[in-house]
Amino acid sequence: MKINSQLPLDLSPLLKFSFENFATSAANKEKLDFLKSPMSWTSPIVLIVGPKGAGKSHIGNAWSNETGFLFLDDASQLNEEILFSQLNLILNGTGKRLLLADRNYPEKWYVQMPDLMSRLKNIALVEISEHDDEVLEMIVRGIFESKGRNVSQDLISYLLKYYERSVPAQVRIAELLEEAAQSQKTDLSKAFAVKFLKTNYTTIPS
Repeated sequence: MKINSQLPLDLSPLLKFSFENFATSAANKEKLDFLKSPMSWTSPIVLIVGPKGAGKSHIGNAWSNETGFLFLDDASQLNEEILFSQLNLILNGTGKRLLLADRNYPEKWYVQMPDLMSRLKNIALVEISEHDDEVLEMIVRGIFESKGRNVSQDLISYLLKYYERSVPAQVRIAELLEEAAQSQKTDLSKAFAVKFLKTNYTTIPS
């Protein structure tokens, strides 16, 4: 894969973590409503599980910004002793809440500490599904519009079909396409995107 590492990447859309700018499907709305009210949880600790690109990091950071409680992403990669300590602090009746996120359920984390696994088995789980096509198309269009660019539906459909469907990946490719179109002083059309991706990514079809 060839790519120009000198192209500047403005990832600002990813930094505005709030529930207001998080587009969600009907399937995830009820779960999001549950997460927004942590003091009504029956367990003080909740783990969000979902595939890459489903919005776990956005949800968690929005939740932390709006509640003031701690959010820990990629929980399976954390130091086990530190995670165990955090779980114990919350479970000891502090009144605080803790939100975790990971792609996998705890049973697949390869946990070495039996006491940690015992704690993890008793926390609440919320499974987030990946964005459906309608929501993802809205997100991708919004990424381009945040750059002042209105693009066609066929361009969006092409990117979602042939490029990684996660939101961070779509932010990245939108920025690269925008920079390339500006440098060549041309419209950002599907044809331009096809040529750009075929030149820089050997696995992209026409």
